[in-house]
Amino acid sequence: MYATCLFCHSRLGANEAVEQFPIGRRLAFDAAKGRLWVVCGGCGRWNLSPLDERWEAIETCEKLFRATRVRVTTAEIGLARLPDGCELVRIGTPLRPEFAPWP
Repeated sequence: MYATCLFCHSRLGANEAVEQFPIGRRLAFDAAKGRLWVVCGGCGRWNLSPLDERWEAIETCEKLFRATRVRVTTAEIGLARLPDGCELVRIGTPLRPEFAPWP
């Protein structure tokens, strides 16, 4: 597992919420396509995680995202902040009760 950004080489930080993937303060995931990224706090680029470390971490991210009380969602992206300060970015269709059309 890497601890620095692949692009700018700054540290990605750590989180305590996702035990299977403790790297990164902001994690982006797409459960439908099986992708997990660590978003760099320095340059903002998305670092794709290694394939063998994704699946359990994606499942945990999805459970944590659904368990948060306050989340912000658009048509394809959702954002939730966990109690430890870690942020989850959910990519894909919104969960049923949080879909709201924009005028």
